[in-house]
This record gives sequence, structure tokens and C-alpha cells, in this order.
Amino acid sequence: MTDPYEEFNWLSDLGPFYHVSCVSFVRSLSPVEALTRLGAEIDALEEATFEELQERTMKSIDSDNMRTSYVGALETDGWTVLIQLWGGSIAVNRHLLIRLSQATEVVSIDRNIHATNYFIYAADGELITWFDLLGPDARGGSDPDRLVDMMREVGLDPDLDLDLDDRDLGSEFPGSFALARKITGFPFSKDMLDMRLLGAVISNN
Repeated sequence: MTDPYEEFNWLSDLGPFYHVSCVSFVRSLSPVEALTRLGAEIDALEEATFEELQERTMKSIDSDNMRTSYVGALETDGWTVLIQLWGGSIAVNRHLLIRLSQATEVVSIDRNIHATNYFIYAADGELITWFDLLGPDARGGSDPDRLVDMMREVGLDPDLDLDLDDRDLGSEFPGSFALARKITGFPFSKDMLDMRLLGAVISNN
């Protein structure tokens, strides 16, 4: 298997991903279906390049809490990839995850270099497994051990309980995308960012 830290090292070259971002994978929903489930108005959907996604994200930031609700979506290999930059994360909004995962499954990776980093797996409106990437030994959800074998395979050791000072900070982020690949069956690649996205403002409720 490819070393996840080599395969996904390109993420560190993109500030929006490395610092604060949320990438979610939704099975069997089109970008239109995924965005409208999240509260986007269908007549407000618009095509965007990755550069335009960044620009529109910055324009949508709420200066009071430094969060945005702008999301870009693209479809590949039977999944829709949702990209959210600079906060307002789908991953940490239980209501959005439950709604998005109805009759399907969702993998969501939340990155906040100044706070916590989460990996969430939800299916059929239920949070199955979630954990902080810096503490994979402490998991929650209705089936917290569902992903344990795959976690070990990508270096997110669920039995590892180290002091924060002993952790290799940053190494868990590529590992989270390697874990997502095991679930979805395809890698999140830099080439995807050259695709046209469908963008919209979503609800945070």
C-alpha cells in the first residue's frame, strides 16, 4: 500500500486545506442532491473553479465567528466530494450530518490547526464512528470500533495514547484521507481540484 503521508502530502501545499477545512464524501448523491440536502437553494447553485471557490468562500465569511457556509461539490466514482474552506464545518454540525447521510453514507474530515481535527463516519442518519485525529484511542458513535482495523492500516493507531507533546502533529491529517480512501474506494487527489465544482451557500441549521 502507498504510504499515506507520501500520497496525501500535497495537502500541506494548499493553505486552505492545511489550516482550516472540511472535506466530506457522500455516496450515491449527485452534487445537486448533496447541496440541496444541506439547505442550498437550487436556483443559487453555480459552477466554480477551485480558485473561485476560495474567493467566494472569503466573501461569505461571517466576521463575528470567522465561519463560512459556502461549499463546493464535485462528483467522482459514485461519490460526491464536498469541499468547505475556512470553517463552518459540516463535520461538526450533527444536524447537517444526519440529514446528509439519510439512506446513504458520509465520510467527513475536519481540520482546524488551532483546535481539534475530527474524522466522522455516518450512515443512514446515524453517527457510526467519530474521533479526534489527535486522540484516536477515544472514539464515539453508535459503533465506535467499526473502523479500527482500517485505522491501524493507515497509521491512525486506535490503541495509541500518547501525551500531546509526543505526537507527530500533522501526520494524522494525511492518514485521515488514507482512511477515507479505504471506505470510499478512491483517493482524494490534487487533480480533482482542476475539475469544475458546483458551489452554493448552505444552511448551518
